[in-house]
Amino acid sequence: MKFPIGLRLNAKVNNITKLGIFVTLPHRHHGLIFHKDFGDKWESVKKKYSVGDEIRVVVINNREGKISLSLSQVNNSDLVDPTNEFKDSKDFTPLAKLLEKSTDKIANLKNQLNLSDR
Repeated sequence: MKFPIGLRLNAKVNNITKLGIFVTLPHRHHGLIFHKDFGDKWESVKKKYSVGDEIRVVVINNREGKISLSLSQVNNSDLVDPTNEFKDSKDFTPLAKLLEKSTDKIANLKNQLNLSDR
């Protein structure tokens, strides 16, 4: 399995050291969330996690088989997940139409409820 930068995936904590949190990725690959990912909060943050915890991470570097991960950047929109089928989509027309139909349906239901209360 390839681990391109930006890929979000679940990982299982297998060790917590001074360096950071070591995790197991799918297909028995391993990665590290370096302690600097947490900044000054590392000492308190590392107490939140235990061996065996499953966490959501993002790949921030993959060089020579060494996979660097981040917890703090999972929601960073600049790190585009290459597996996201909507990553290049800029057309929100279908979503706008759905919202409009939903709003109309809600209004109709409210009217029906008001009429039945009389």
